[in-house]
Amino acid sequence: MQIVFILFAIAAGMTSTLQSGSNNMLQKSLSAPLWSVAIVSTITLVASLLIALVAGERLPTAGTLAQTPWWAWAGGLFGVCFVLATVYASPKLGAGVFVALIVTASTVTSLLLDHFGWMGFAVHRAGLGRLAGAALMVGGVALIAAF
Repeated sequence: MQIVFILFAIAAGMTSTLQSGSNNMLQKSLSAPLWSVAIVSTITLVASLLIALVAGERLPTAGTLAQTPWWAWAGGLFGVCFVLATVYASPKLGAGVFVALIVTASTVTSLLLDHFGWMGFAVHRAGLGRLAGAALMVGGVALIAAF
């Protein structure tokens, strides 16, 4: 069963690169970067609503919404930040450097979240092996950027 989640994570990684390209093309075609972000966000909203309806999910109750931690609502803002970066930074940096930076920054952030158990993650200490892996990724970004 774990393989399903691994394949899902790989697909997510692939789609983040593809999303950068499609968002970049949308903003070039429209000549309106911020409208491109709004359109991408609207499509995300509509697709999410349709999937929830098809899956048969019910709307959360007011009590559930009220008990949700304040920081849990920030995901939408993080998503907009990502889409803005794909529109503005990916064309300047190129797909290789852009994605390498995203993956490396995600890894370093993940190590912090895991190490301290922040945002609901189980604690996984950042030992020497994890820190060495992150350092190698930083070196990989430098190599990708240099060549």
